[in-house]
This record gives sequence, structure tokens and C-alpha cells, in this order.
Amino acid sequence: MKQVPRLGRPIRFPVFHWKHPCLQPSDSSSPAQLLHPDAAALLPELQASPVVADDTIHKGKFLMVISLGTPAIYNLVTIDTGSTLSWVQCRPCQVTCKTFAAEAGPTFDPRNSTTYQRAACSSRDCAAAHELAGVPFGCEQETDTCLYSLRTPWAGCRLGKDRLGLTLARELDDDALDDFIFGCSEDVRFGGREAGIVGFGNDRLSFVNQVMTARQATTSSNSYNAFSYCFPGDHNARGFLSIGPYARDDGLAFTNLVFGYGQDRSRRPFVYSLQQLDMAVDGRRLDVDDPQVYTAQMMIVDSGTQATFLLAPVFDALDKAVTAAMSDKGYARVELPNDEEHKVCFVVTTDTVVDWSDLPTVEMKFTGTTLKLPPQNAFNERFVDADRLLCMPFQPRDAGVSGVQILGNRVTRSFRVVFDLQARMLGFQPDAC
Repeated sequence: MKQVPRLGRPIRFPVFHWKHPCLQPSDSSSPAQLLHPDAAALLPELQASPVVADDTIHKGKFLMVISLGTPAIYNLVTIDTGSTLSWVQCRPCQVTCKTFAAEAGPTFDPRNSTTYQRAACSSRDCAAAHELAGVPFGCEQETDTCLYSLRTPWAGCRLGKDRLGLTLARELDDDALDDFIFGCSEDVRFGGREAGIVGFGNDRLSFVNQVMTARQATTSSNSYNAFSYCFPGDHNARGFLSIGPYARDDGLAFTNLVFGYGQDRSRRPFVYSLQQLDMAVDGRRLDVDDPQVYTAQMMIVDSGTQATFLLAPVFDALDKAVTAAMSDKGYARVELPNDEEHKVCFVVTTDTVVDWSDLPTVEMKFTGTTLKLPPQNAFNERFVDADRLLCMPFQPRDAGVSGVQILGNRVTRSFRVVFDLQARMLGFQPDAC
């Protein structure tokens, strides 16, 4: 194992599945009470905040504990590579007030923080937020406060700065970021039950870029622009989120990482895209009419989305190949007309013991590497009424964001996913957590 030479240490966070025995729900603002005592005891060793996947808050998303303000409050927020500006629900709320789960912590009130600052209307940060949101101008003139989202003449989402805690170990002062820029949202149309979002997109205002910039300014050693994560699929496994240099293991395979989406990369310039070349089931290429269809559109890597969305011809060919393979093994295809999240499902009879190693294998070929999905990544077990089902995490593109292919987090769970922003490469390593 070789470490990137002469680089500063990364900031590393543990990651837990929401059913991990170290986690328990809580409505407390205390970080220790967000965790089971056994997990809290691990914090001095881990020197990091926990990251959890809590399906009771928002299905299929992985959540990170952050602290904001002085005195600090603690919130569970989604780790999202498809977003840039981080935000949390704030008080006071006058129009569309977001209600989130008690497990996600209390609502942030900037009036109670001695370190909170409003972002001025004429500031560089305000201009950058307007560019991201597509807002030509937004300002609360009375208080000189930048509004980055406008829905009514009297309310919006305010841009602010405050102290962000990067760990729960209070003695690590260098792992706190002063003047962290984020959205203090008072008017939110968002269905998730988490407290907000931390953005990992490729933009100056994103969480990851603010952290990397701050580290480069304060550390005496060289830094490296990269982050990586491993989201555990097993209830007892522990994964991680890391910002900074990473280990170059032999099992890490890379593909080209593209900033932006679309032929001229002008669409969503903050997202991370890959070029898919092919797919296979049980080692046999999918039977698509035109193999060049894969290059018609790139694929966005989105940690905040569970499903993987494919071009319609590719999805149809995958459905056909997997259905035939599962039929040979005695699994019947079932239609779920009222369940848009699971397009390809198979019934498991009550007396069947699922041999996961015997399920069909799925491969996704990208430029330079192939992502070979273990059966636990290509299928997930779920129950609908009295039926036990095996469902695939793939959907046709038109079921998601219009015109966008997405690589979701279900197929990459237990993989280490490395975003090497400096070298513009993305790496996959199986069985990393």
C-alpha cells in the first residue's frame, strides 16, 4: 500500500449503516446522544463525526453529522455529490417551513449563534450563489442579506457564514472551519426528512471545496484535492468518508472523471460524469440495437440518489437479460405498477433460501475500467405486502431527472469510491468496507 507522498493527513469520518448496533435515534442537540454509548466511546479513536444511512429519515441516502454555530447544534444532513451549496432549515420560518425528523436534530436559529454572519448582497459569495441558483439578483435591502433563492417577494433562502465543526473531538481545533458559507433556508420545498444537505459538487461554495481550501491555507504540508467514501451495505459494517490524500491500493481501478454534463460540459458544470461504454450480464454483452448508444450521454455520479438510471435501450436490454437468467433459476418476474422505484423485481417463494452467489452478475464498463457488481449490489431484498422480492436498483432514464443518466449509491455500496479532483480520475475498489 502506497500513500501519496509528503501530503497532509486526510480528514476521515466513519460511516455506519442505520441499523448498526452503535446507532440509535435521538432528538437531542448533543452529539453524544446522537449515538449509542458504544459509538460515542469510539470517537476519540476515530476523531470524526459519524455518517449514517437512516431509511427512517430519507430512504437510500447517507447522512453526516455536522455542527453549526456557537454554541454548536448538531444536524444529520445528506452527503450529496450532485449538489453544491450546503443548506439547513433555519428559524424563523414564515412561508414554506420544512418539517424534518426528530432524529435529524434541532432547527438552526442564527439568532442564537454568536459566530453567525450574514452574507452581504454585494459580496463575491452572493454573486457565486446567484450564478449557481440561476437567480439574477436577490437581496434583502433592510439587512443587506443575500438571498440565493426567491419564491415570494417577502421570503427566500438566506446566505450566511458560521463556524462548522468537522469532528466531534473538541480538542481538534484545526478540524473546525470558521466562516463556512451555507444556505440558511426559511422557505423550503423539499420532501426529505433530514435537516439539510452538504454539497460535494465541483464548485467553490461546496462543502468539500471549502474544506480543502481551508486546509491548504492553514496546513504547512502539501494538500491534495480529493475525497472518497465507502457506504456500507451490511448492517454491522463501518465505512468512511475522507477528504484529502488517499491510499493507492492495487485494488483501486480508475476511469476518467469529467466535470460537467452534456456535449459542451455546460450543463450542470458542478457535477461529476463518467463515460459508460458497455454492460454485461453473466459475462455476456447486452443485446442492444446500436452499441454506440452508450456514448450518446454521459453518466452523473450522484451519492444522494439510490437508483441508477440508464438510457431506455440499455435498460430494456438489461431487463430482458436479467429476467431470462432469473427465470432459469426459478425466479418469476413481477410487475409493480404502483412502485416507480423498483422496475425489475422477482418473487422469492416462502420456502426458498436465496443463494446470493448464484444470482446473475452485472458489469458496467467505463473508460479504462469495469465495475463488477456483487449480487448484493445488483439486487436488494424487499417486502411488498406478503411478497418477498428481489429487486434491481436500475431504472430507465425517463423515470428520473429528464435527460440525465445517473450512477446511484446502491450499486456502489461496499466500494471505495475515490474522486481524485486533482488528476480528474474516479476510482472504484470493491470490498472496501
